[in-house]
Amino acid sequence: MKRGLLRYAILSTPILAIYALSPVLIFEVAPRPELPTLILGMFVNISVVWSINILITLRLQKLEKWKRYSLSYLFQLLFQLALFFISDFITIRSDIAEKYLSYPILISISFNAVIILLCNSVENAFKKNVAEIENRELKFQNSEAQKQLLLRQLHPHFLFNALSVLKSLIKEKPDTAEDYSLKLSDFLRYSAKASAQTLVTLKEELEFTTGYIELQKVRFENTFTFFTSIPSEVLNCRVPVYSIQTLVENAFKHNYFTEKNPLTIEVTYDANKLTITNNKVSIKVTERSGTGLVNLSQRHKLITGKEIDIVETENSFSVTIHLMA
Repeated sequence: MKRGLLRYAILSTPILAIYALSPVLIFEVAPRPELPTLILGMFVNISVVWSINILITLRLQKLEKWKRYSLSYLFQLLFQLALFFISDFITIRSDIAEKYLSYPILISISFNAVIILLCNSVENAFKKNVAEIENRELKFQNSEAQKQLLLRQLHPHFLFNALSVLKSLIKEKPDTAEDYSLKLSDFLRYSAKASAQTLVTLKEELEFTTGYIELQKVRFENTFTFFTSIPSEVLNCRVPVYSIQTLVENAFKHNYFTEKNPLTIEVTYDANKLTITNNKVSIKVTERSGTGLVNLSQRHKLITGKEIDIVETENSFSVTIHLMA
């Protein structure tokens, strides 16, 4: 705000001075030899008026405005009276003091109202800018809180499924359960590291998803295929954490597949977008909560500002997400 006030002071002082002196210059009221004194006096007066109002605006912001305006006029009047008496002694009551010094004093007092309005305008603009910055910060903090909340919702959901699988494997396939627990441990270790981030590189997300696929191989063996078609130059682009893994997990959750009717999951890239597609194989007759997809949709919109694209046909289901640089 201080810079804004000083900028207005520097720009307006010559303009106000010229405006105030224009009648004197046009009608040649003052003799030419006395004009420099009158011009200098006008510049000094307006500069002092600005200085008084700048100090009041910066130092007394908490004071009610009418009190600040009153103080402005009080200090202004005291200064002008002091200047008048000082000049009276210096000039020993010369014609300049008697005829011309009163004019800049009266004009500067009149211009005090204009300067107060300019100070008020700068102050209001500054407060508005501060409020907008604070509002943006609050929105950012709120969105970050929402993203973290959504991530916390996702972890128990996945962990519950993983532990359910492990429990069934322990009963049916103890050796496979051991392998599964080791892979799950690696997966959760990586998950704990990734959960601290909102965005990860596409390369990291694919590695994370591959770890999830390895877990599913232990359980489903050769009943599904997973492949990607992504150019290496976009691997450093960023995506919301768990975005691809969530969509792949959904494909496993909502399809009933076998070796004769395998599940196929494909991740493809086109025009800065990533599409995860799976075929629909004997859809499971279970209640769909949609937690994972809704969660991803909300996080994706919070982070990228864009909606995910969902396309469902009789034979396939695909979701498209946006990459970020």
